[in-house]
Amino acid sequence: MGSDETLPEAVEGEDAEARLFAAAILTGNYVAARRALHAALGSGLDHIYERVVAPALDEVGRRWYENRITVADEHLATAVAQAAVASLYPLIAWPSGGPRAVVGCVEPELHTFGARMVADLLALDGWQTTFTSGGTSLARGLEDAGRGAVKLVAVSITLGAHVPDARALIQRVREGAPGAKILAGGRAVAALPDAAKLLGVDAIAASASLAVRIARAWR
Repeated sequence: MGSDETLPEAVEGEDAEARLFAAAILTGNYVAARRALHAALGSGLDHIYERVVAPALDEVGRRWYENRITVADEHLATAVAQAAVASLYPLIAWPSGGPRAVVGCVEPELHTFGARMVADLLALDGWQTTFTSGGTSLARGLEDAGRGAVKLVAVSITLGAHVPDARALIQRVREGAPGAKILAGGRAVAALPDAAKLLGVDAIAASASLAVRIARAWR
């Protein structure tokens, strides 16, 4: 673990960055994962998230689903990916101010990386973003941000079993912050027919970059 000897010597093709990053996080190689992201920073954070990190995490999830890696392997890969992403933050010129947004997951959802990417890209696009995770509920995040001041609430739902909880949460948001627009995304949302109507949200976003484009019209 941590040695570049386990990684491919040469990776080519349109998905080369994603495959290199996937190889790094699957072997727990933080140094290589960090280097892969820093090399791509010139293409923008949206490129890194959409073309490098998200495909790599999809590969990790696919291997876990196919029983090719263990839960521990999946957790390690995710932790290394999160650490590599966090190393980019000091290098980014983050805007200040802007309309308020709260981004998070429905409880007890533990897959928070997708929501984190949405929060980051919204912040980079000029939103004053509160990201809720690590035991802080989205409802608490709304309270801390000031319900009346929040213009956007983004909810991530990964597991289908959490859809009923998401609907209840979204209803509470509607009642407590009636002026806020609500956006939903995540793997479970993608599998729902007529998801926006079922969940009671204003729009559905299939990716972090799409979430930003939709939210830009609500600023």
